[in-house]
Amino acid sequence: MRFLHSADWQLGARFSQFGAKGVELRRARLATLLQALKLARDRSVDAFIVAGDLFEDNQVEESLIGETLDLFAQFPSLPIFILPGNHDPCSGPDSIWERRSFTACPSHVRVFRRPEAVACAEGFIIASPLRQKVSTIDPSLALDSLSRGLPDGAIKVGVTHGAMAIPGNHQPQDFPIALNAASRAGLDYLAVGHWHNWQLYDNDRIVMPGTPEPDNFEQTRSGYVALVEIDESGRVPRVEQVRVAGLSWKVWKLDVTDGENFRKELSSCIREAGVELTTVVARLEINGSNCDAVAMISQIREQFAPAFCCQIQDRTSQALTPIEIESIQKEHPLLAQVLSDISAMENALGTTHACAPSAEVTLSVAEFQDLLARGKIDLREVRPLHLAQARSELLTLFQKGGS
Repeated sequence: MRFLHSADWQLGARFSQFGAKGVELRRARLATLLQALKLARDRSVDAFIVAGDLFEDNQVEESLIGETLDLFAQFPSLPIFILPGNHDPCSGPDSIWERRSFTACPSHVRVFRRPEAVACAEGFIIASPLRQKVSTIDPSLALDSLSRGLPDGAIKVGVTHGAMAIPGNHQPQDFPIALNAASRAGLDYLAVGHWHNWQLYDNDRIVMPGTPEPDNFEQTRSGYVALVEIDESGRVPRVEQVRVAGLSWKVWKLDVTDGENFRKELSSCIREAGVELTTVVARLEINGSNCDAVAMISQIREQFAPAFCCQIQDRTSQALTPIEIESIQKEHPLLAQVLSDISAMENALGTTHACAPSAEVTLSVAEFQDLLARGKIDLREVRPLHLAQARSELLTLFQKGGS
């Protein structure tokens, strides 16, 4: 028996943290599904298995279901087996699997709505679908009795969905699956979904391939499907880890304090992304202080503009050089006073900033409160970000030669 094992597509995931780019990330998952189907066709597999969570939830739009079924329809000779997972459980009339789209889907697409064994090639696919979102019961237990009722010598491939029962690594209500679930049930292979990184258990007879398209920056072993071949019952499965993801999620950390080192680090990031920058979802964590911090952030934005998606976490601050501090104090006493007042307000809010020049004149508490009152400023409504932005604008004007 030869089959492709996938899981955790979660089509329809919102990616709201990426704003308008979330739409493109959702589209990318459909494109990856198409590539996986083509791979299954080209490798002449006997089955394309989805071990749970094909969809993000049971509330996804009907149009998405239509697009997914249209992809399946392009491969009419490819048997497709879908197991409901905890995101899209077969939980009753409101389940996605009870919509007309799936009750009348093409004959080569089969949804496991109950525990059952289905003949496939020289063996059987034995499924234990989820019917609710949480449970403390091991869903693989249903495979034991089904497996024992099958003919001796038949290849037995189980399919279910849940967390591996590793102490401290799973929640009690997260469908805990025994680490020996495959050998316990006499299975040649157990296709599992749920966790989003590639993992193997039970002498490599339990495989969790992870999500085929990464969905966060912590998933360092995702983006794969498993191509599996079993020669006969009792033989060790040959499992090939195949990357199908169209996008790579990368995290880079840069520090702007040393300008020369910053430029080297930025060049290294660009080289690592290579010509595939347009397929990179990037998060750049920028730290440090530098008088040219604003220009450096602009340079980063320009360099990563071609990326599929780019998040910048800007934790930088503009630092004044000793010469600039002396210049402000001597030639721009008013600017020095304003910067000092901003620092006073930051101190009142419990925050500080290292690059504020000291002014010759300091405000008393009464004068400070009087200024706030005349400006109709309620200190409770002022946030550290507001003060940081004000300082940034002033320093940018000063460093550009403004007055």
